[in-house]
Amino acid sequence: MEAFRALVGAFAGAFFAYLFVRYGDAMKKVYDRKEKNHTSLVRLQHYFNDCLNTTSDNLYIASDCIDVFTDVRLQSGNHPVYMNVFHQYTINTELIIGLTNLDLINEIASLNVSLKKMNETLATIDRAYGQIRDAFISKTITGGDYLENARRTRDRCKQVRPFLNQINDDLIHLFAIVQLLMKDQPFFVRLTQTLVQTKYPKGFETLLEHETAVVKTGMAAIALASEQRIRKAESSVAQPGRQQDAAP
Repeated sequence: MEAFRALVGAFAGAFFAYLFVRYGDAMKKVYDRKEKNHTSLVRLQHYFNDCLNTTSDNLYIASDCIDVFTDVRLQSGNHPVYMNVFHQYTINTELIIGLTNLDLINEIASLNVSLKKMNETLATIDRAYGQIRDAFISKTITGGDYLENARRTRDRCKQVRPFLNQINDDLIHLFAIVQLLMKDQPFFVRLTQTLVQTKYPKGFETLLEHETAVVKTGMAAIALASEQRIRKAESSVAQPGRQQDAAP
């Protein structure tokens, strides 16, 4: 009986130790997955910011192109040449791998498809006008043909602008979703933010004003020293010439 009890006790101890290890390993995997999700959300914020900046640039280029190729200007006999080109979106499809929210994954996948289509559309507009512009500059097409294609480019910019606005709204929508999801932070992330300074301290604006003045003074001193070195070098280069002129 004593041997049986010892055997059962040893087995029970080993069994519960195994369960505890497996439970700890499972909880670690859950925490690691949650931490990876939080990291992916942070990277998504940067991704959406980049896409928003690209969208803003493309909206400006589309509006600027429309302003350049107005009917008044084209009918006046002028042949305006537009040199700006649309910016391509840098699409990152790897970020969704670290996410855990399926709804967010589906929305980002849909956004990436829209960005890919937009890249193709913008590249087509640039390519079509670029060929006509180069042909006009090299005088291989008439001015009338160029003006007709300029109107088509303007119309394409008008057509693409609502889609750019839609992408802008989608990006803002997704950015807000990420902001909400980031409030559910892993424990050690909350602990780190509690112990480490993540915002400007009190009185920072006063300190910043003083430090800005110090930086400006330092930059002015460096600029002055650089200017003096340049003048000295110029003087040393010019001096031998004057000596040679005076020698005869």
